[in-house]
Amino acid sequence: MLNNGFGSQDSFGRWVNNFISDSPGSVDDPSLEAVYTPGQESSTTAVFHSHSNIPEQVFNITDVSPAWAFSTEKTKILVTGFFHDSFQHFGRSNLFCICGELRVPAEFLQLGVYRCFLPPQSPGVVNLYLSVDGNKPVSQLFSFEHRSVPVIEKAIPQDDQLYKWEEFEFQVRLAHLLFTSSNKISVLTSKISPDNLLEAKKLASRTSHLLNSWAYLMKSIQANEVPFDQARDHLFELTLKNRLKEWLLEKVIENRNTKEYDSKGLGVIHLCAVLGYTWSILLFSWANISLDFRDKHGWTALHWAAYYGREKMVAALLSAGARPNLVTDPTKEFLGGCTAADLAQQKGYEGLAAFLAEKCLVAQFKDMQMAGNITGNLETIKAEQASNLGNSNEDEQSLKDTLAAYRTAAEAAARIQGAFREHELKVRSSAVRFASKEEEAKNIIAAMKIQHAFRNFEVRRKIAAAARIQYRFQTWKMRREFLNMRKKAIRIQAAFRGFQVRRQYQKITWSVGVLEKAILRWRLKRKGFRGLQVSQPEEKEGGEEVEDFYKTSQKQAEERLERSVVKVQAMFRSKKAQQDYRRMKLVHEEAQLEYDGMQELDQMAMEES
Repeated sequence: MLNNGFGSQDSFGRWVNNFISDSPGSVDDPSLEAVYTPGQESSTTAVFHSHSNIPEQVFNITDVSPAWAFSTEKTKILVTGFFHDSFQHFGRSNLFCICGELRVPAEFLQLGVYRCFLPPQSPGVVNLYLSVDGNKPVSQLFSFEHRSVPVIEKAIPQDDQLYKWEEFEFQVRLAHLLFTSSNKISVLTSKISPDNLLEAKKLASRTSHLLNSWAYLMKSIQANEVPFDQARDHLFELTLKNRLKEWLLEKVIENRNTKEYDSKGLGVIHLCAVLGYTWSILLFSWANISLDFRDKHGWTALHWAAYYGREKMVAALLSAGARPNLVTDPTKEFLGGCTAADLAQQKGYEGLAAFLAEKCLVAQFKDMQMAGNITGNLETIKAEQASNLGNSNEDEQSLKDTLAAYRTAAEAAARIQGAFREHELKVRSSAVRFASKEEEAKNIIAAMKIQHAFRNFEVRRKIAAAARIQYRFQTWKMRREFLNMRKKAIRIQAAFRGFQVRRQYQKITWSVGVLEKAILRWRLKRKGFRGLQVSQPEEKEGGEEVEDFYKTSQKQAEERLERSVVKVQAMFRSKKAQQDYRRMKLVHEEAQLEYDGMQELDQMAMEES
């Protein structure tokens, strides 16, 4: 006995007759017969019809896999069952599978297993059975469902939509700034210096490889190798790249006058940094345009890249020579300005902030070293890292990089603070030294000696001049003519000076009198200018000789040092920050190698040309 979901069967024929008589969708339903279009009968059909005493249901379906299918897809169906004992010799015959209004051939796979392919159909539950002639069933009815495909709306998060619109807005601003700030007519009509023209030709030859991207884009579009959205973005970026090249050529001809901002005070390089266009950095570097160009708020391209977390852009800027220790203009919240590391930390990029803080300290140390305020070099542990690189996993290497960064940052900060203290000690010692009476007396005596030596020098020079004059005017006549002419010239000069003074004095007197009488005395009922008393400023003591500006700037610099060290030290509390720092370090090394390689190739090309 078999139990297949349709009840137990003592006699297959008796069960089929009961099913046919009770089922509303029986095989004698005229709707099923209307679906079939008579055609040429197969050999199996002829064999079946040759036995007139054979019942219509001779095959028992035990399983249909799968039991349902999507209405929009072509589905492979496996029908499993067995023939009645009296019809086992028909087990290898090919049948038809009827599924609703569809008739498809059922291919024989093995004994009792048939395979058919159902095309897409409208959703709903239909009857599935096997047939010999494509009309009358030879098996029981099996319910098969065609399900509609659920429509899953891609719910784009609101943050992603805002981010895409913001990025698109920056792209529009960059395109508007590039296309509306063109000075082609003025460049063509003005006189171009030979040096600027030569530099523009060099820049054009360097950037000629950008035109090859058009051929690659056309080839990829014709071969359908890239999606439509990606091809459209590539086209827009390629257009901006070529327009930026033309814009830079114009600026080179115009002596690199790049002081052009958009409606919100950002320049071209700042918008490129926000959008993450790393290819623009090489163009600006080849054009010899400063990467530290500030916008109207004192932000550089590195500040904007750090603010938006553009790690590759930060790496490209640092590799090209951007300074990480520059600060923005002061604001109410940050009176001392913000570094790129401060901006990255404000947006939550802790690993990037630590990396920039370390670079800031190292850059400030090198600047003070070049200025002669610090001697010596920073100790590095790159050799130790390289030796232990192969014997550690990712987490251990991240921890080693964190330790090395903290060691470098702490040493740089300590050396810089030591230089600050040494300079302050020199200023205070000089103030104390000049405040003592003995030193003051020594300085007065030295000044008197210098004045006496200067007076003697002036006397000797006058005597030498008089001797030369006397030598020239030896005769009495020549001397008298000279004296007469000299007196006349002196009188004329004195008269002219007096006239000028009287004229200016009359104007000043008249103006002061009108102002005094009309405003101060008659209208405001106050004293005139003659009643004003000028108070003499009080002299500052010796301890206040150090200017307030220097004190404030030094205090802000020390606070920046402490913040930078704290940013690097904060990586020990976050494993994610350590991983971000290591990733940023690897990205910077890769960008540095790429930039150096491009510089070498460019140098070789220039030498060959």
